[in-house]
Amino acid sequence: MSDTSTPPPEPNPRASALADDVVATVVPEAAGLERRARNRRIAVSLAFTAMVTVLGVLAARGTDWFFAEHDARVASEADDKIDHEGPAFTASVRLDTQDTEATLFDVPFSAADKRTLLGMSMEEGKLQPFMAAHHGRGVSYSDVRSPSMGISYPGYSEVWLMDLLSDRQAGLVINDLRVKGLSCTPAKATTAIERKGQAGGGYDGMLFDLTRADPVPLDTAADENFGKPFFAHRKIDLGNGATPGGLRIEVTSGTEDCTWKAFEATYVDSEGTHTQEITNNGKGFTVHGISEHREQTFQLRPVEPFVTECTVSAQGELSC
Repeated sequence: MSDTSTPPPEPNPRASALADDVVATVVPEAAGLERRARNRRIAVSLAFTAMVTVLGVLAARGTDWFFAEHDARVASEADDKIDHEGPAFTASVRLDTQDTEATLFDVPFSAADKRTLLGMSMEEGKLQPFMAAHHGRGVSYSDVRSPSMGISYPGYSEVWLMDLLSDRQAGLVINDLRVKGLSCTPAKATTAIERKGQAGGGYDGMLFDLTRADPVPLDTAADENFGKPFFAHRKIDLGNGATPGGLRIEVTSGTEDCTWKAFEATYVDSEGTHTQEITNNGKGFTVHGISEHREQTFQLRPVEPFVTECTVSAQGELSC
């Protein structure tokens, strides 16, 4: 039988020469070695090159991650620093002159003015011009005279409505409010006209009794906490998108006129406990009392006679 197997192809001299050139260029240390040794050297060199490449990529990725984390941390710290710059909150303050219950006058009415006042009727509409002509100041009294408040002299109070707002991204909590820079003198008002009014509308309320050595704000909400320290069970949340806080701040000074520089708010945030002053739109506050020796007090009633004169005891209690 004839042999039909195909003999192996002859090696191509040109291809071999090209391979030798590539090896000499890429892996010069393998040039000139016998074939098996050369192949082994080439495999080791290529594996080492691949490993170095992978490690380089990982190192680059790791460096990018490190700097990205660092940049993010720096940016966060910068944002926090900016967020905590300036006042923690702003306060818009206004005296409540609408929902008053009485009007105080420094000078007692003359005999003629007294006759005019006592002769008024509900329908005439003369009372407001009369009080304005005598420079009356609107005040309140219902909370002050409640036994639950424990106020020593049942006089009068004035009310400020305060709107609190914080644009900080981080939250904060107001947990105390005090009067700062208090100074008092005997009250000038000697005469009062009282009427029942509305008070409170839409604001959480507190009352300061400046006749006490350390006036703590007392709760005026109509619930079980009435007359108790306001911040013993309440707090004011601001910042972090919280709804602006509204406060009704009532202050009584008994038989004295008092001024103070500001309310000092204590608040807590992520950096600790701080204080911030709340002024009367850049000015101080003043509250008016009634003289210890008041001369005249009148009461308005929903029936005729519209105006009656009252007597006042030494303890400030009225009898009309």
